[in-house]
Amino acid sequence: MSPIPLHTVAILPLISGLKNAHAFITKASVHCTTTSTPPEDFLTASLHPTMKDLRYQVYRFTDAAKFLPIRLNPALADRELKIPDEEQSFEELLERIQKTLRHLEEYKASDFEGVSNDDVIEIKFPGGKAIRMGVADHVARYSHPNFWFHVTTAYAVLRMKGVDLGKLDFLNGAGEIEILDLAQG
Repeated sequence: MSPIPLHTVAILPLISGLKNAHAFITKASVHCTTTSTPPEDFLTASLHPTMKDLRYQVYRFTDAAKFLPIRLNPALADRELKIPDEEQSFEELLERIQKTLRHLEEYKASDFEGVSNDDVIEIKFPGGKAIRMGVADHVARYSHPNFWFHVTTAYAVLRMKGVDLGKLDFLNGAGEIEILDLAQG
């Protein structure tokens, strides 16, 4: 059995997540239009008073996605995508997701050849804190959980605000997974 390429396990899930997030956030924008709900009601919503709003969730999940290729292979640093956190409207947030998606789609499996789990990724935080871990741990225990936390929180904010979203919007909002009708044989 061949090993699974790092690109397949690290980058492709983020591409799917971005596509699905784009789809359910588009659905929220349409919901605002059809119900005459001010978009600001959704864009500034959070699940708890101590949590950040929908905009922040989009900023963070797109950041988590765009940073991963460079963290996995620092030789790719010249391809870094820089997007300041300035988007305010649904349209601007959706464009941010699209930019991040296009950026990730530019990476190929060959960009990560030679990356080893022995490579250590260090991320520094304010207050003199840092984490250091190997590549597989970074993807599985930090980068992906961070990405999915913010995607899930954005989804939950929109559900809380009354957007008609279900599990398949989260998992397959972009319609890339073929749904079989087993009753039809």
